[in-house]
Amino acid sequence: MTDNNIEGVKKRIEKIKEEQLSISSKKHASSPIIDIASELVAGVIVGVVVGILLDKLFSSKPLFLILCIILASIAAFRSIWRKYIKIH
Repeated sequence: MTDNNIEGVKKRIEKIKEEQLSISSKKHASSPIIDIASELVAGVIVGVVVGILLDKLFSSKPLFLILCIILASIAAFRSIWRKYIKIH
């Protein structure tokens, strides 16, 4: 290969690297509002599912459902607090 070909290949490699960096930075730039909402919804869904399963296992209708929803909501709020509200 000649020096011109090598320089051309190096320039193309750098251009591809820059494009990859810009694409990866766009993927991670999601709205915090969407992240917070999905965290809360996921926490409530997990709490409902676990609560229903425990209620069926122990034959205690609303007890574990209510308890698991409360605990899952607290866990979701704690996770949001640690991610977005950083008080040192």
